[in-house]
Amino acid sequence: AYLQLCDFQSAAACYKRVWILRPGSCGARLAFVYFLQGQCLFDRGLFLEALRAFSKAAEVKPDCRAYKVKRLACLAAAGHPAASLKLVSDWMLAGGPTSDLYVLRARLHKLLHQVSLCYRDVRSALALTPRCPEAAALLLQLQATGEWHRQEAVNGALRGRLPDALGSTNMALENCPRDARLYLTCINVSTGLLGLSEGFCTDA
Repeated sequence: AYLQLCDFQSAAACYKRVWILRPGSCGARLAFVYFLQGQCLFDRGLFLEALRAFSKAAEVKPDCRAYKVKRLACLAAAGHPAASLKLVSDWMLAGGPTSDLYVLRARLHKLLHQVSLCYRDVRSALALTPRCPEAAALLLQLQATGEWHRQEAVNGALRGRLPDALGSTNMALENCPRDARLYLTCINVSTGLLGLSEGFCTDA
């Protein structure tokens, strides 16, 4: 009856009393009530309140990944990417890394402008699942960004703005750190020697 009225708090209180008296008897139902409450709050844009509800669901059923993912969605929607990153890292420590988790963490690193860490997680995802489409797409984005910074480095050097060109080269290195030619390019730009005739992110 409480659920039909969307009175999630009263419904949860009833199930919680039974759960305390008879541990394990209705844990799944209690967690689901918290889940429904969280989803309702999330749909209304009350992300932090929804986070608390989903956290309660995860406490009751800690083995349910769906509740943990909802917590992550709340943190991201509320503008807390650093907290989201910590949550994903905790999952990886507790249950072991997967390509999906590496990709998820890479996206959070990218959101936080932690490009080198993003690249590392993308490579780790591809090492586990070489044909992972999400990781491959992220790698292409990094390569495209690296190429853009390469062009900026070339333009800056041609205009005699070597400090700017060097900064752009360093940004390209963050996006494509496995390309050994970039380190030589960095030296060339810093000394004003332009040997930038080839694109250097294609083999990253």
